Order: sequence, then structure tokens, then C-alpha cells
Amino acid sequence: MLIKIETDNYFISQRIKEIDINYFLMFNTKTKKFEVHNKRQAGNTFCVGLPFISLDERTLDYIQKTRIENIDNLIKEMDKENEKIENNQNKKIKEKIKEVLYDS
Repeated sequence: MLIKIETDNYFISQRIKEIDINYFLMFNTKTKKFEVHNKRQAGNTFCVGLPFISLDERTLDYIQKTRIENIDNLIKEMDKENEKIENNQNKKIKEKIKEVLYDS
């Protein structure tokens, strides 16, 4: 089910070690997704699933962004995006209400 990625076109499997020496890449044949694992984690080495279909520079950016050391920034970014979505939904609801009230 999991295949360890030792080499790839852009050397991502080697370059992730610059972020954390204990990182390694796996390909999950069941989900058809790449995963980042950490050999320091006892039992379950899984860290994060990658949202990309190929390994490239985005992979390194994503790994860096999702590291536990960056959790505060990640939460702020998620909150900001959620607020933006909520504001857009509220705007659509208000527009729909106006449409119903004034077109009746």
C-alpha cells in the first residue's frame, strides 16, 4: 500500500531532508497520493498528505508551511480564509433576501 520514494525528477525526496532530516516520502497506492512521513514519530510516521499529483517545488513549500513550528501562522491563515468565505456567504444571503423582498 505504501511505496517509499527514494528518487524523483526534482530531487524532492532528498531536498525535504533540508527541512527535517527525518522526513521521507511515500506514495500511497490506495489513495494515489504522496505522503510525508517522519521517522522520529514512533508507531505512526505519517505527517501530512500532499494535495499535488506530482512532486515539485510546491511540495517543499507545502511541507514548510504545514510544519508544527508554523502552526500559529497556519491557523491565522485558515481563520482569515474562513472569514472571507463566511462574508461571501453572508453577502449572497443578503442579496437573495433583498431579491425576494423587493421582487415580491
